[in-house]
Amino acid sequence: MAIIKYKLVSSSGKMITPSYVDDGGYWWDLSQSYPDDSEYIGYVKDGVEFPNDLTTYTLSELQARQREIHSRHPMRVGGEPDDAEMTDEQVNAAIKEWVDARS
Repeated sequence: MAIIKYKLVSSSGKMITPSYVDDGGYWWDLSQSYPDDSEYIGYVKDGVEFPNDLTTYTLSELQARQREIHSRHPMRVGGEPDDAEMTDEQVNAAIKEWVDARS
């Protein structure tokens, strides 16, 4: 499996997830304009080819990316705007849980 950062692609006038992404649409940076500049996290199954110019992440690299975004746009414990902000440890745990579920 590969953890990747990707952008949506245009297909028949719609913006869609590229076909090589098995599960995507996670953790875009809210600083980016949607959908033109939005970069998402997804994963690609073993054996599936994808463009070699995409950024790939290890677990620790993805956790670092998310903590940096979290410092500007806090992730919430329950996901709702009024919920408490996650700690860095909770962000790391959420990312690890996501990666483990796809490994």
